[in-house]
Amino acid sequence: MMIKTPWFYGWNVIALAILFQALTFGVGIYSATFWVVPWSAEFTAPRGDVLRAIMFMSIAMGLIAPMAGRAMDRLPIGIMVCCGAAIMATGLCLVAISQKLWQVTFIYATLLPLGLVLAGPLAAQTLAAKWFQENRGLAIGISSVGTSVGGFLLPPLVTALQAGYGWRVTHLVLALLVVALIIPITWIVLQKGPPVPAAKPSAQTPHAAITHRQWTTKELFAERAFWATVCAFVPLSFVFGGLQMNFGAIAYDAGISDQMASTMVAFMAVSMIVGKLFFGGFSDHWDHRTLYWLAAGALLLAVVAFRLPPSIFIIFCAMAFLGLAGGGFLPLMGSIVASRFGPAAFGQVQGLIGPFMTLGALGPPFTGWMYDQTGSYSSAFDVLMIVIVPGAIAMFFLPKRRDNAPAKTTPTAEQARPKEQTITPSPSPGLGPGESTDGPRPQLARPSS
Repeated sequence: MMIKTPWFYGWNVIALAILFQALTFGVGIYSATFWVVPWSAEFTAPRGDVLRAIMFMSIAMGLIAPMAGRAMDRLPIGIMVCCGAAIMATGLCLVAISQKLWQVTFIYATLLPLGLVLAGPLAAQTLAAKWFQENRGLAIGISSVGTSVGGFLLPPLVTALQAGYGWRVTHLVLALLVVALIIPITWIVLQKGPPVPAAKPSAQTPHAAITHRQWTTKELFAERAFWATVCAFVPLSFVFGGLQMNFGAIAYDAGISDQMASTMVAFMAVSMIVGKLFFGGFSDHWDHRTLYWLAAGALLLAVVAFRLPPSIFIIFCAMAFLGLAGGGFLPLMGSIVASRFGPAAFGQVQGLIGPFMTLGALGPPFTGWMYDQTGSYSSAFDVLMIVIVPGAIAMFFLPKRRDNAPAKTTPTAEQARPKEQTITPSPSPGLGPGESTDGPRPQLARPSS
């Protein structure tokens, strides 16, 4: 059975991407913080040891991403998403019956990251890049909303289930939810493959070349666009993670109640959705460097707001800027990759960027360590502001996009003939202003970066 809709079928794929990201990231990432206290009590382990499992999950996701991204350019993504959901559900069931903390840590370092990569943002953005030739940045931005939706909807469900039935039963319910919703819907929606862009043999344009090009890893590592993207986004990931993961402690130090803090987190999630739609939509039309500097500026304003004397209004402003900036990272980086390397290699390039992005996972422990050393977050905020600077500088070196460059044509013999050798009789009728007998002089559109 295949869904038939009067609109472009790619929007069905985007809706599916939002669904599976909301479930996998809502369960695996946004709800992970709620296991720390019960696991610490269950396994009589310090909280630092419990948090180590989540750290290993982030590292493993970065290591898995290159292989998964390359596979998504060559294998049916629908099958990979279904496999990811099944693997993640299996991991959740095994966590539910674990008797030792090392067993939980092992599952979080193996099965859960594999499921998150196969049925997470990498798969969603790759689908968007392959299905959309026009409005690709907007499609990537909308698809990335799924992670924020999961962060908004899943934590309340998880806390309610855990309060009523305990963390073990909650994991079994979540496993059932992942399997029951992701696998059948993915199987139905992705029976149809993306449209294959047809290359015009008569027009060897850079656009056609980049659309179909396959890259080797060596070629990608030799590209300035690859390293400019890595060097620009790793610092922002470091700063964003440092603020986001320490927000609970920041709010506590400011005397903000848990209820108000959770409201602020929800407000940030909404701001992230706005950021994803804004940066994703405008990445089709605006200079990517300009958009990046806007996101970096919003992140800088967030750090500055946190650095000010705390108040409810100031922290709400900080969370708004933090959400706008963080929401722009995924769609903007995806649009940069698609426009420089093409949809055929999108998964491969995003996967290779993954291991470098894991360096951003050092932001939260570094920010916490700075607090332990100084007794305040002020010094950490000062360092985070400085970290943004090299990323902004790296974006200066991003090459212009290749997906809308003008064609480079070879002139015919007649076109190459010197003008003075062309014999022209009387001007033909119907010539417009500025035209001559040699024909109008076309104005080549300048490519936007």
